[in-house]
Amino acid sequence: MSPEERVLLAIKDEHSRAASAFGALHSAHEGYAVIKEELDELWEEVKKKTQDRDCTKMEKEAVQIASMALRFVLDVCMDDQGQYY
Repeated sequence: MSPEERVLLAIKDEHSRAASAFGALHSAHEGYAVIKEELDELWEEVKKKTQDRDCTKMEKEAVQIASMALRFVLDVCMDDQGQYY
């Protein structure tokens, strides 16, 4: 499996986990808030000195951001048939 495939699979798995645990996003505002929260968590790790950063944590947060962006498009921008509003 290529690195890209591994990351895309991680995003898909996180999307499934989050959708199952939390359900659909209810509005663009909620989606923005969730993405911002994940981005802030990544930023906390990025701000650290290079030698103190944890790449595993950064990867986890980046995957969560991508997953939440996918949820945003699917839940906020598309109807149940996959058509854009």
